[in-house]
Amino acid sequence: HRLVFVTARSVNSKHFWIPPEVEKPVYLLYDILERKQDTVYVAESQINALYLRTFGLNSIGLFGTGSATQYETLRRSGIRHYILCFDGDEAGEKGAKRFRKNMPDDVFITEVKMPAGKDVNDLSFEEFVHCYNNS
Repeated sequence: HRLVFVTARSVNSKHFWIPPEVEKPVYLLYDILERKQDTVYVAESQINALYLRTFGLNSIGLFGTGSATQYETLRRSGIRHYILCFDGDEAGEKGAKRFRKNMPDDVFITEVKMPAGKDVNDLSFEEFVHCYNNS
């Protein structure tokens, strides 16, 4: 419940600026833990995590594809089911593999495949549901 750092995003592209010297937290995790949720949608960015919230979904953001500290935090969180919603690009594919590699075998991990070149916030709710149902 405190400001840790400030990020910025270009309005002309999908470029984020995150201060290089900060340890990135798991964005919105505090809310998930306070509400004792055990299923969470995982996005690469805070904008995508917030967009998933507009659909009424419990979501978190990794500020990328996750750091060692973020994965340690998630392993200790008690969350039992992660639904990956990484971007539909090479980084998103690598991020999904990295996520699976860094999480214990006793949690459930499913993945929503985004269309090529698309992020969650590029999709309407109906398009997201279609991706979810066809992943």
